[in-house]
Amino acid sequence: MPDQDAPQTPATIPPVAPPAQATPATPPQAAASASQPPHSELHLPPVGEALANLAHLIPGFAGYKAVEDRRIADKQLRAVIGERLTTIQDRLDAVIDASTRAGNLDNIALVDQTKRRLSRLIDRMRFADYGYSAVFDRVQLGEPELARLYQYDTGIMNELPSFDSAVSGVEAAGNDPAKLTGALQTFDALSAEFDRRFEARQHLFDPIIASQS
Repeated sequence: MPDQDAPQTPATIPPVAPPAQATPATPPQAAASASQPPHSELHLPPVGEALANLAHLIPGFAGYKAVEDRRIADKQLRAVIGERLTTIQDRLDAVIDASTRAGNLDNIALVDQTKRRLSRLIDRMRFADYGYSAVFDRVQLGEPELARLYQYDTGIMNELPSFDSAVSGVEAAGNDPAKLTGALQTFDALSAEFDRRFEARQHLFDPIIASQS
């Protein structure tokens, strides 16, 4: 479940709007613009390129084309994310250890709260039942849908280096309470947004699932 301690935003991705129908009162330029898919949809890479981009980040990635591979691929994605975030958690542990040696109890409590939020995110990646991926089992994924999912997952993977920057800010704050509080707030916001993005992933094809029901 998303972190209840951190601010949450709606975890939905707006469905692609149906083409607008021009009327005599609608200028031709406005009708043409309304009939276009969202900006991100206009710039989807070819499915092979999108898969290659994601596979570059996930060794041995199976891909989502075959239904029987989807749960394996989803597990591979989650495993890599879990491993990367665990290295970040280890660095937070080191900050806690340093504060313990310095006898700074206030810092320990602050960093430990952030660490617990991150731990819940890691548990979601590693130990969730893969019923989540069953969402995609019910969808007939053509090349546009596969390209969109690969691109979305690549975007998620490309957010992981932000955690390195965020934990570096925590480490650099040292024993300065104001700097540490600010760095931890930045880290918590990043964790919450990452969780939101991952939750939104399962809603990518809601309109398709509804039409196939």
